Parts: sequence; structure tokens; C-alpha cells
Amino acid sequence: MNKVRKLFTSLLILVVGIAVILPPCSGSSSGKALKIGVVGPETGGSAQLGQSQRRAIQMACDEINEGKLAGDWKLEPYFQDDEGNPTKAASVTNKLLQETRVHTIIGAINSSCTLAVMVHTQRAGIPQITAGSTGASITEQGNKWIFRTAVNDSHQASALMTYASETLNLKKVSTFTAADDYGQSGAKLLKAAADKAGIEVVVEATYNSGDKDFKPQLLSMKEKGTEAIFLWGVYIEAALIANQARLLGMDCQIFGASGMASPKLMELGGEAVEGMILTQSFLPESDNPWVQKFVDNYKKKFGDNPIPHAAQAYDSVYILADAVKRIDTTAPAKLRDAIAGTSGLELVTGSPEFNPTGDDVGKRVLITRIEKGAFGLVEAIVIGQ
Repeated sequence: MNKVRKLFTSLLILVVGIAVILPPCSGSSSGKALKIGVVGPETGGSAQLGQSQRRAIQMACDEINEGKLAGDWKLEPYFQDDEGNPTKAASVTNKLLQETRVHTIIGAINSSCTLAVMVHTQRAGIPQITAGSTGASITEQGNKWIFRTAVNDSHQASALMTYASETLNLKKVSTFTAADDYGQSGAKLLKAAADKAGIEVVVEATYNSGDKDFKPQLLSMKEKGTEAIFLWGVYIEAALIANQARLLGMDCQIFGASGMASPKLMELGGEAVEGMILTQSFLPESDNPWVQKFVDNYKKKFGDNPIPHAAQAYDSVYILADAVKRIDTTAPAKLRDAIAGTSGLELVTGSPEFNPTGDDVGKRVLITRIEKGAFGLVEAIVIGQ
């Protein structure tokens, strides 16, 4: 019996000793960890956007953890590649929710993927921030769990058409939009903005992701005397369309939205995209001290300038850090309310403030032009309430 007691005592001492030596499973000295699931395209046609999102989120988490900017909370990102595919996006989101048991989601980039993801985060009662999706329908679903740090397409379409009308005095334009949720939402918004600005839309054309030949649609636009083409999609097709338009002798103005605002657009489009006008929320050349600090750190870490999707993702992490520090809990409903109540932060893309539908109305919309292979600022607009 004494031998049994001695053995039990020895085992107990051993277990206690191991418990003292080993760190908490969360990796935080306080045991407080905010698990952030990240969904985005790290492969496929939108890979540069998703890879930039990943870099910025990891950088923000490292900064916040090192500086204890979230108090006792440690931020832990968990990344999943959705390949720009809505079905895959839903699948990896469920994995993050059910297996990793994340407290919040940042994602996705493609609007069709975000629409798929938010069904599952709403069902789970987990707050979600999309730092890349701009489709207007995302915040029109009555879903209180979704927030957006990208600029709503409705603001972008309005800004572009107003500029086309008031500054360039254009009267006849065409829209050329992707056939997915993102593109078709943009098509409707562009038409409404054109009607409001007194601009005639002479051709409303669409294309599928992966298409290579756009000449039939472009010839129709040329025959109708279009003075400008408004594109709504991502950078690969935008570059091809611009090149084919120039080959057909079309010297009309080309416009685009933030979904194609990437160095890849200029790399693929070359001379054909010179002079193209796009909306963005961020330019690395800004003299804003918050922007410059972010750009300097990003370039030191990764060797190139961040794109808007990176800046918006970076700000999203700081919003989450501020929220969890204020409420000192990861309880989903309280975390959601804390995000909704964000105020007083000065971040890279503005001073975030969410309206009742979840859109960030503290953001700047930048009208930019491609000049000599770089984005240059034309005009800055504050969204406001």
C-alpha cells in the first residue's frame, strides 16, 4: 500500500512539474488569445490580392503582440486559401469555425466568396470583417455580423461617374463587367450613377472570368461611339481588355474600381493601361504619417509597396485589437458590438466608423490615374455618413 502511495505521490509531483514548465496552449503568457481566421485567394487569378492580405495581417498581429497593443490579449491568425472560389471559401470557413474554433473571421477578397462565407459566420454568430470585398449587396443582407473595411462599390461608382461627368464632360459611355456577383453588382451601380449624372450608357457588356477574347464587345462599343469604358472585375481581364481596346484603335478613357488596383494590372497591361482612372482607398505615396509608417515597415519586411487590400486588412486587425482590449473577452456578441462601436482610431485608410449596415464610413475614396507605371492621386473624397 505504501509503495502505491509513494508511486502516486511521485506521479503527482511529475504532473505538477510538467504543468509548471509548459506554457498555456494559447501561447499567451496570460492565456488570453484572440483567434483570427483569415480567408482569401493565395492561389488563382486573385492571388496577389490574397497574398497581400496575408502579409499585412501577419505583420499587424506581430506588431500588436510585440507592443502589447491589445493589452493582455495575443492575436493568433490562421490562414486558409479559398482560391477565389465561393465553394472553397465556404469549406475553409467551416474548418476555421469548427476545427480551429476562431473567434472572428477576416475575409474574403472576392465578393462572391464573402457572400458565401458570411452565411456561415452569421449562422455561427461570429463577427466577420471583409477587407477586400466591395460588392454593395454584402451589406444589404440585414446581417449584423458582417463588417467591411473596403469601400462599398456604391461610393466608388458614384465617385467615378461624377468625375466623368463634371471633370471630363463625358456623355456616352459603356460598362464592361464581370459576370460574377462583384461585376454584376457594379454594373447596376454604374448604370444608376450614370443616370444620376446624366450620362448615357450605350453598351452594357459582360465577360466571364478566364475569357481571353473581348473584341466582339469592344467593337460594339466602338460602333456606338463610346467615350469611355467602365470596367468592374479584377486585374487579369482588365489588362487584356485594355490591350485589345488599344489594338482596335479605341483611344477612349478607361475606368476601373479597386478590385483591379494592383501592380499586376500595370505589369500585365503595360502601355495600354496608361491614363486609366481607378478608385482606391490607399496610396503608398501619401504623406500621411500613419501611411508612411505602414509603408516603410511593409517594404522592409516584404521588399515592395503594399496595395489597398493590404492596407485595409492591416487596419482590420487593429480594429479587432482595439475591440478585444476594450471588452476584455472574446464572447462573440460582445466582440461584435465592440467592433460596431469602433471610434477614435487613426489608421492607414482613415478613421474607421461603421454605419448600421456594417460599412466603414470613416474611409477616404481616392480617385487615381496610372501615370508612368504608377498610381497617382487625382482627388480624395471622404465618404462621411
